[in-house]
Amino acid sequence: MSSEQQSHTRPSSLDRQPLSSTSTFLILTFLCTLLLPLVSAAPPCVRFADYDSINQMFIDGGPGTKVFLCPNKLYRLSGTIVFTAADQELATYGYPTGSERAILRVEGKQTSTVVQGDCRRCARVGVRSLIIDGNRKKLGRIKNMDDAAGLVILGGNEGQSIKHCWIKNPRGFTAVHIREGDKLQCTGAVIDKNEIGPVGEEYDPELDGEDPEMSPLGRPLADGLSIACRDSFVRDNTFYDNTDASIVIYCSPGTLVLANHITARSLSSMAGILLVDQTPFDGDYTGVTVKQNIIDAASRSIRVGIGIGSTVWSDDTETILKGGSVLNNGLKGRYMGYGIAAAGLEGFKVKGNWDEAQHQGQRSARCFDEPVNPDPMAFLYNLETIKDSEFQSGFKDHDFQYVVCIDGLYDNSNPPKHDLPPLPHDLENEEAKEQHLPPKKEQVQPKKKDSADAKEQSEEEEEEDKSPETPGPSTDGFSTGSEVMDDILEHSQQRMLEAIDHLHRRVDVLASNVAQADKGKSKKSESVGESLDPAISTHLEKLQRRVEHLETSQKNLLDSAIAMRSSVQSWDQEMATIGEWQYDILLDVRHKLDLHSSHADIESGFNPSMGERDGEILNEINSPRVDHTHPSIDRENIRDLSNKQRLKSEQGDGKEGWGWWIKVLVLQCIVAVGVWLARGWWRRRRVHGKIL
Repeated sequence: MSSEQQSHTRPSSLDRQPLSSTSTFLILTFLCTLLLPLVSAAPPCVRFADYDSINQMFIDGGPGTKVFLCPNKLYRLSGTIVFTAADQELATYGYPTGSERAILRVEGKQTSTVVQGDCRRCARVGVRSLIIDGNRKKLGRIKNMDDAAGLVILGGNEGQSIKHCWIKNPRGFTAVHIREGDKLQCTGAVIDKNEIGPVGEEYDPELDGEDPEMSPLGRPLADGLSIACRDSFVRDNTFYDNTDASIVIYCSPGTLVLANHITARSLSSMAGILLVDQTPFDGDYTGVTVKQNIIDAASRSIRVGIGIGSTVWSDDTETILKGGSVLNNGLKGRYMGYGIAAAGLEGFKVKGNWDEAQHQGQRSARCFDEPVNPDPMAFLYNLETIKDSEFQSGFKDHDFQYVVCIDGLYDNSNPPKHDLPPLPHDLENEEAKEQHLPPKKEQVQPKKKDSADAKEQSEEEEEEDKSPETPGPSTDGFSTGSEVMDDILEHSQQRMLEAIDHLHRRVDVLASNVAQADKGKSKKSESVGESLDPAISTHLEKLQRRVEHLETSQKNLLDSAIAMRSSVQSWDQEMATIGEWQYDILLDVRHKLDLHSSHADIESGFNPSMGERDGEILNEINSPRVDHTHPSIDRENIRDLSNKQRLKSEQGDGKEGWGWWIKVLVLQCIVAVGVWLARGWWRRRRVHGKIL
């Protein structure tokens, strides 16, 4: 190839190379611009919301939507939050398990359910790390029995769960209701590590009449958990003050009820765990296992610890329940009625249950005249109505019906207990007050080579054994509530222990040297300290005082950290109270402004021409502040604000999108001009080089 052809070939290749680089750069810029809107931070928590705005989030988000509420935030609900699709979740941001959990509180006068997820598309929905308050003490019971539903309703699907929640004060018949579904399709529900209580009110014949089910004020008693779901798990939950029954198992074949703790603290209970219903699985309890649960009538009566069979709860002696196991459960407390009562069973297994309770109770007017039930006891069954079942020894055979009709005995000789163990939501504050210290290192004794030294060592060990033992420090480390403070304290403690250990080794070396020097002497020193240099003893005393001062300072620092954490928690509570107070004031002002706007012609408190209705409204305007909650007004305003914000964000997103495209075009133009100028400069440089 000639030199002229080569000179023509090289520029053409050089011309194509910048063009290829420019195209690649523009394509990468375009792709990065398209990907920028997709990059987002972690989803923030929803700070202000009512039930309808949360429902709209689930509707808009579809399957897999997770709505995170802010920690330490109170949400007042005038309606029910409803799941709408699979894998949706309602939780507190960060999944805390203590007092930081968000609070959902009922404010609607006719609202009994806070969360509902029993639709046919609601597979694997979850409720986690929330405090759900039915507000029964303020709003009262739901009088209409048809509307008195559960506080949390799930079921009718697979894999649903409730974890790390505190559920209390339901206005309906139960705190948690896991429904079987229209076609008995519920399966695999998980109720894990929750705290449920208090639930319901004690039955008062003077207020509720002869039958609590027909009370004019609404049903006083309520269950903790009512479950009718196959192959489910109810484990490691704490139930307290559940006035009806803590756990009611509606057949639910294959369900495991494991390691739950049931306590009667300030309210009596009808029962701990019940397996008494024939519906909805036609009495099939196959595979149901109630195992290793503790039922403690600590301060109030529990009429029946575990009831098995319809006869326990009624006068039905014909229904037969099949399958099921009750194994290794414990009965405790001073006010237990019947421990385990069983009748009308086939194929059941009741083994390994233990009893440490005191059984007491007296017949009430609700008991039947015939048959006469026996006095409360640990294990009771009606053997005539039981077939092909295995029961442990200790059960007494007796005819009975409706044994939950008894009442507890409380008098001066048998007062209720008050020194009760703390509840799960109280443990966090108590653990913060406990002081934990790292373990003390063992001292290494120097080895003795001869028999005389071995004898001296044995004598020293005997003297040490006679000295009083001091309790060793805890091995759990520090727990001030602050990880930074814990690390500082542990580091300083470790440095101090290392210095003490080093000092021990130095003293042991000096003692061994002195002992070897005194071997040839006829008169042996009575103690090692007499042979040591007095300066060393002085330094040891100073070091001991410094160590004591360091320990005192460390203890004061730990106390200050705990006090500071308690102050911060108190401040948080005060701020929450102030927030609620401000919220009430704003609602009151809003209500009065609405009244003023609708009656703008009223300017003074006295107007002879105005009607009676205007006078009432004016008096209401001029009256002192009262509690105007007006959940409907607040709900409408929140919905309007939400819609406006959504519309504004959509418009803003459109404008912002055009802004991005304009920026991309400008950037591309700048890059293209730069590349074009670079190409011209490169060509001129090559021509100039050839001329030279």
